[in-house]
Amino acid sequence: MALRPDSALALARGPALATGAVGLAMGPVPVFGVLHAESSAVIAFVGCVAAAVGAVGPLVRGVPLATIARAHLGALLVPVGLLTLSLLWRPNCAYPTGAGLFAMLVPPSVLFGLGIASATVGLRLRGPRVTGAITVLAVALAGVVYDLGWHPQFFTYSHVFGGVLGPIYDAELAVRPGLFAAKAQTLVWAVALAALGAWGQGRGRRATVVGAVALGVLGVSYLAAAPLGIVQSDRQLRRVLSATVDAGPVVLHLDPETPPAARHRLAAEARFRFDTLSEALGVTPSEPVDIYLYPDADTKAALVGSRYTSVVPVWLPTPQVHMLADEVGRSLGHELVHVLAREFGMWGIKASPAIGLVEGLAVALEPPDGLPDASALVRADGGVLGDPAEAVLGTMSPGGFWTARAGIAYTANGAFVRWLLDTYGPDPVKAAYRTGRFEPAFGLPLAALAEAWAADLERQPVDPEAVAVARWLFSRPSLFEVRCPHHTPGHVRLARAGAEAFEAGAFAQAAERFSAAADAEPFALAAARGSLAARLALGDPVRPLDLTRARALADSLPDAAGLAHLADVRRLSGRPADGTYRAAADSLAPVDALGRLLLAERARLRPETLRRWLASPPDSVSARLTRDAPVLALFRLLAADEPERSWALARTLCPGDGEAGRVIRYLQAVAALRVGASEAAAEALDGLAAAFASGGPRSWAPLVRDLDRRAEWHRARAPGPSIFAAPPTPADALVPCPSARRPRAAGGLRDP
Repeated sequence: MALRPDSALALARGPALATGAVGLAMGPVPVFGVLHAESSAVIAFVGCVAAAVGAVGPLVRGVPLATIARAHLGALLVPVGLLTLSLLWRPNCAYPTGAGLFAMLVPPSVLFGLGIASATVGLRLRGPRVTGAITVLAVALAGVVYDLGWHPQFFTYSHVFGGVLGPIYDAELAVRPGLFAAKAQTLVWAVALAALGAWGQGRGRRATVVGAVALGVLGVSYLAAAPLGIVQSDRQLRRVLSATVDAGPVVLHLDPETPPAARHRLAAEARFRFDTLSEALGVTPSEPVDIYLYPDADTKAALVGSRYTSVVPVWLPTPQVHMLADEVGRSLGHELVHVLAREFGMWGIKASPAIGLVEGLAVALEPPDGLPDASALVRADGGVLGDPAEAVLGTMSPGGFWTARAGIAYTANGAFVRWLLDTYGPDPVKAAYRTGRFEPAFGLPLAALAEAWAADLERQPVDPEAVAVARWLFSRPSLFEVRCPHHTPGHVRLARAGAEAFEAGAFAQAAERFSAAADAEPFALAAARGSLAARLALGDPVRPLDLTRARALADSLPDAAGLAHLADVRRLSGRPADGTYRAAADSLAPVDALGRLLLAERARLRPETLRRWLASPPDSVSARLTRDAPVLALFRLLAADEPERSWALARTLCPGDGEAGRVIRYLQAVAALRVGASEAAAEALDGLAAAFASGGPRSWAPLVRDLDRRAEWHRARAPGPSIFAAPPTPADALVPCPSARRPRAAGGLRDP
């Protein structure tokens, strides 16, 4: 039966075909093939264009706008059905969330497109379809440029494509209140444009009143865009991160509750990294670098849309870094490379069009972390990475880089750029960075350079210490490979809430949440371990169920963490645990010297001391724990930013001559630097790099040399501004160790 041209089904046919075809095409594509944020953005864009163009004809024929709107919105059931059908071959653990995001992002964009169509027809513009399409594209592009090009944020809410909620690497998206305000703004725009169209057709006073009210609401919403969360501003960020530490070329913006000791440490780390990297690259920004340090992932997500991913918006007018305060020691050096590279980046974007160079340079120059360097990891690849030259060629472009596994893309390009720096020097690297073109800078095309680098790698021996790390790193799936992208299971959320309650000392609440997480997922280690710790803090005994779950965990995934948990439960249950601790230590990677030390110290503890250790929050160290478990207490005090107590304890330890002793000397040096005892740090570090290089793990030698450079930097600045070091303690030297005490800190895995 033929459809009437202006019937609801006839009007829905065009948009249904357009959005349905896109939904069908996305079905086989990872991430986009499920009903979630990414697919919703694509459908919103197509639906907006289809509305702006496809509604012109019916409007000219006099079909009511409300009828057309019902048809276009009803047509959205087609892509929803197709993306729901994809559940047959691709799981979507977050389907309810995805459906909610679809409802939030897509219908407002379709109505916005209909508003544009109404305005172009009502104002009798020439070529309304072309005008509508151009308007949609212009609004989409202008919105992105305005949001990301002028504001310190990593989300954009679009009238056309709904929005992008955060960086691609964030596994858990940030649904901020600003999203709801932005979508309301889109709906008001649709009303205003529809009223404009009605006014153009001479429909009189009602259209004028509605349009005027809508324009007034829009004006208020744009004036209040930052308070509403539609965009972010530097002023708003600094209102929340109101503690400022001016360290010269770097300015830190911190949570006001950040303790003074943490401010000292963070300022010193930021200035030291800036100075050393600026010297290495031979560049200095003309204005200070703003470093925004967020106290937790939720605060960061609420403010800038990025939960865990550290980001550097190099394209903004002023240099700045956004990251979690807890990540400073691990990744601030990496992010500062991006900031400094602004000075020789391409005009406009202030970065390289070759994303492999952007991240490769940061990896090549980032400080050591105790793991094998990028070149050693690439040489140790067991076949996951494949041909190194092909890995570089495939990840140099933005599309290739962002769709690849992060471990492969970052490591391969970091090793390649390190080779370029060592072989050719920094000048040609900077020249290639600016343009993304290699041949003018090096005299050779990228393919030839990558082949030469790969050939050089093959001539070097494989580092046995790097094999396990490379296997783990290169096997981690990308966002396009994970089973359920952007999904955080309920038991993970419960365990996270339990950890927050435990750290706050609310042990009953922590026990309840951890137990619920363990019941939901019995094989979740964080839930089982947290439940045990919270109940121990409440004075409860170890239950038979704890031992049953610990055995099941260790059997299903016999890694160091699971085996250590089983050993703890066995020890607290009065059962032999020495062999289990030994198995946990044996399962650690060769480079994990700190993990072996901490396991050895845990194995020494008496059951009551172990109970006290597990039952106390991570920033709590009692005098009794300091006496009974000094090395574990030192590790916890350093993590809790208590420099005075850390140094008072560290200076009394007596390291042995083995691997454990070397790690303790390293911790002593860290504690010494935290209080400004640079001479004591130099004493602890004396000969330590050579000891690691000869006795292992060898990848700790660069870590020690980096700490030694930090000690020299501190001595060069002494007495210096107080922001770079906490006031030194009167006792600024290591306590001499009698030989009888030396074996204590280097003990092995044995029952106490």
